Amino acid sequence: MSNTFDDKTQGANVTKMFPERVKQKTFLIAGLKRGDLAATTADALAHGGAKTIIYTGRSKSELQPVIDHINRKYKTVEMIFVTADPGSLSSFREAAHTIKTLGVSIDGFIGFPDVMAVPWELTADGVESHFQKNYLCYFLLLNLLCDVMGHRSRVVLVTSSLRNEAPAPSWDDLEFENGENYHSLDGYSQSMLAIILFIKSIAKKYRGSIAAFSANPGITKTNVQTYVAWDEIKSWLQRKKEAGEDIPVLLQQAPKSLAQGSATVLRGLLDPELEGEITR
Repeated sequence: MSNTFDDKTQGANVTKMFPERVKQKTFLIAGLKRGDLAATTADALAHGGAKTIIYTGRSKSELQPVIDHINRKYKTVEMIFVTADPGSLSSFREAAHTIKTLGVSIDGFIGFPDVMAVPWELTADGVESHFQKNYLCYFLLLNLLCDVMGHRSRVVLVTSSLRNEAPAPSWDDLEFENGENYHSLDGYSQSMLAIILFIKSIAKKYRGSIAAFSANPGITKTNVQTYVAWDEIKSWLQRKKEAGEDIPVLLQQAPKSLAQGSATVLRGLLDPELEGEITR
């Protein structure tokens, strides 16, 4: 059935294809942003008849336009906001506690990257910003929520084919020698690689009860690209050229709309043909 999907497929097409996987289900979307891939994905789930969408973000007021839009279109969907700042691990611990007090079973979890190619910076927790805001915060949240994930639930973390471009991780120095040996796209790609490794570990540890997938939506114009500067891309590509490396596949792909990008995410969340797979 899912072989009818192609690069033009939109998120609403996927939720329509698998209504039994969406209707009256509860989903957690971590990293919701206005006018972004996460908001488009939430809209598609609401369109498909989701019962409840729990969403995290830094500020409810920032996300109110997204919520108002969904509430106007889909009167029966319950939207629940939980504060969670990817730059603060204590914030994610508090978010996990809040979600547990809701007394719901989560049928699907989607986590979206928070930053891409930002200048070198440590979070308040002393961690390189890409590594914490794109990966570590979700590592923490999922480990704290595993006991409220429903049987045969799904976890999808959004990543990028740039994971293949990550330098060999130095687990003793994830801060790139305190920023001295840092390139913003190396920081981003390292966080994408960490997501892949984490997804594989979830899929193996919880096989039979929780299915876990990474999803590469392709080139979509999202808010995480706000800081990406052309000079940064050029210097990164020049370094790869000098090293005799190929141009990353991602940069050779045609761009997609947000609705098309969300289709990849939602297939990972919903497609029954992926049952039994370890990861993607």
